Formats: sequence, C-alpha cells, structure tokens
Amino acid sequence: MIVPNEIADRILAECLNRPQAYRELQWLCDNVGGRTSGAESGNRAEEWGHRFFTKWGLENVRYEELPVTIWKRGSVEVVVTEPASWSLTAMAHGNAPSEADLTAEVLDAGHAERCDFERLGDVVQGKLVLCDEGVAEGHRALHRTEKLKFAIESGAAGLMIFSSASGGLPRTGVCYYGEAPIVSMGISQEDGERLKRLIAGGSKPRVRISMRNSNASGVARNVLADITGSEKPDEVVLAGGHLDSWDVSQGATDNGLGSAIVMEMAHALAAAGRRPKRTLRFALWAAEEIGLCGSHAYVKDHANELDRMCGVLNFDMTGDPYGYWVPGRREKHPMIASLADQLSGIGMTQEYGHKAGLHSDHQPFMLAGVPVVALMAKLEGEGGHYYHSVGDTFEKVSQPALGRAAAVGAHTMWAIADAPERPFARLTLDEIEKMVDEDDLREALEAEK
Repeated sequence: MIVPNEIADRILAECLNRPQAYRELQWLCDNVGGRTSGAESGNRAEEWGHRFFTKWGLENVRYEELPVTIWKRGSVEVVVTEPASWSLTAMAHGNAPSEADLTAEVLDAGHAERCDFERLGDVVQGKLVLCDEGVAEGHRALHRTEKLKFAIESGAAGLMIFSSASGGLPRTGVCYYGEAPIVSMGISQEDGERLKRLIAGGSKPRVRISMRNSNASGVARNVLADITGSEKPDEVVLAGGHLDSWDVSQGATDNGLGSAIVMEMAHALAAAGRRPKRTLRFALWAAEEIGLCGSHAYVKDHANELDRMCGVLNFDMTGDPYGYWVPGRREKHPMIASLADQLSGIGMTQEYGHKAGLHSDHQPFMLAGVPVVALMAKLEGEGGHYYHSVGDTFEKVSQPALGRAAAVGAHTMWAIADAPERPFARLTLDEIEKMVDEDDLREALEAEK
C-alpha cells in the first residue's frame, strides 16, 4: 500500500463520511456568490478560506498579497439592425474595452482559427467576427484570447463568440491581458446560429454595440496554510485551486468546487493523526480568471523555493476522478500506478495523460519545471454546460464526486510527501522547451503577452 492503512482509512472517513467543505461551499455560493479578486466579494471569500483553514487546525495560515486590476462589468447593448431587428443575449468578456460604440457588418469566421482568418483575408477588416467556441477536428483547442488575437491582427472591429450551451447562455471569460483594443463578448448559441443562417442565406447582418465597463487598481490575496513535514519540512507538496470566479454567477463549479476539494483535503490530512516527511501546503489562489495572477505571483515570489517543491496538484472544475495527468512526463511513475490500484474502489483507473495544457493555475509551476500531478476527472451533470454563465450555481456541484476527488487528492499528496525519495525531478529548461513545442503550446503562450 502506497498510503498506510491507518492514514488511508482516516482520509476516506473524513472525505466520504464526515465531509466539511461541501456545506461551507454552499455558504460561500449563497452568501458571497460571484467573487472578484481585489473587490469586496473577493475579500470576503479570502476571509472565508482563512477562517476554515484556521478552524481545522492548519499551521501558518496566512495571506500573501498581490496587486490586481479590477475589471468591473458595466452595461452592454447589442442590437441587430439589419435585415431584421432584435436584441442579442450578450455578455462582455473580461477586460473588454471600457467604452465602445460601433455598428458593423457581421462576418462568419467559423471557429476563428488562424486558418479561418487566412482564408477570409482582407474582408475581415472593420467587421464584427462571429465564431463558435470550437476548433476543426484534430486541431488543438483554442482559448478565447487566441481567437481575439487573430481578430485584432486581421483588423476586425470586434469578436462575438457564441456559446456551445443551449438555453440563452452567453459565456464570459478573460479575452485579453490588459484592456482589449477591440470589443469582445459572448453571445447565446441561439443568436449565433441565427446570424450564421442569415449570412449563409446571403444576408449581411449589421449589429450595433454600446458597451461600458470600468477598471480600478486593487489588492488581492492568496490564502495559504501548511501541515509541517516531520523530517524534511523544507520540501513541499502543494495543492491549490482558485477562489475567484466571474461576477455573473455563484462561481460554484468554477471554481468553488476546486477550492472546496482543496479545503476538504486540508481538513482530512490535518485530522490524519500523523505527519508525512515533507510539508503539505494548501493554497486558494486569487485572480485566476483574469490571468492566473495569484499562482504567477506565488511562483515569482517563491522562485528560490521551487527546487524544493516535490509536486503541485491543481483543482479547477475537477469532477469525479478516474486517472492521473502528469504533464511533460511520458513515463508513468510506479507510484502513480500503485496509487491508482489502491484507489480503484472509489473509481480510479490506470488511465494516464502526459500532454501539457494551459489556462489554469498549474501553468506557472509547469512552465517553471515543477512537477505537476493532477487528476483526470469527469464533471458529471450540468456543471460543464453552465461554464462561465449565469447558471453556475451551487446545486450543480456533486457532493459524492467532490468527496472522491478530495480523497484521491489527499492520498496523492501524502504519497508524494512521505516517499523515501522525491518521486519526480524538476524539469530542466531544455525539457520545458521540448514539452512546449511537442504539445503545440507556443502560439497559445504568445497570445498571453
């Protein structure tokens, strides 16, 4: 057994039979709701995390501050003026312009991949680009920041991404790192499909947009807590999830769920009765939604400690776990296989992934070569459908899946922290560059600059 029976039994009992974090997540969703880092809602959420880390007996519970730009959603009116008149169900993307008033023709750009803009050529200039959230079969998934970058480079007047979720659910999300130079917004699937039909039929729809948002400077806080190691306290295994969310919903699955998993792990491991050799650290990250700001700040501020980080687990919309994802490491470590066997009774299999990905708080650590050991998981029910929309509410969270994810995460933290030797070495710069190229991440990283 990778994790001793007495520790494993206590973890399972706490996570599955005496869970604490699910109830506290309900309080957070109902009493705070959407959480903007640097604003009052973000402050209240940070105090919530600090309070329960302290209550559950963790050590060195603390805040680490970082400066943030607080983008505040204002008004948006989006009206089709030709060939028929109707108002679109729309929502500005995060960091969309502070002020915009324009009328322009809508152009169907398919998936808004680079090849779509190359096909359209100069016709894009001055147009409102319409696209879906997907990519062509076999292509790498694109973040909205990449689609907006292509639109800007092509001279578009703005970007409208229509939702893959039906039911009048436009989606928000960061579109640019800093204030965007052109309009960017999510619109409903139904409006997007109607515009596509009109264009396919030979019409040239025109849309009038009036948008107002604001920006301010603020201070956000990562919330951190430890269980100090018994033999090698300077070596650290870290589990984190971002605490902030978009303003339009309760931020339940994204990412109250991930924060609650981290907190459930902390509660279970604090109650385990003994300490592993290495320190266990728990983090609730600030400002992930606007550019991974909290995790970036941690990696920058703790650069001299990264050699002593033995593993980072990240929980972001983490559903029911079934496998491990260890980016940049093609060979499955024997510990991972043994953990999957030990946890097969709660759904873990030998499924294993190593292809690197971006756009969550593992990214700064991964690109610094720190070992990332994450869970492959399926978000059951309606959680994924309501991603970044008004429907991301508490009832979408599965308590059993939350408990299983916390149990697997706690076992994994313990196994890495108590191993006789460190299971994973830090990647070298050459190995990181090779991973970025092999997994086709170069262009995505360029879009973040």
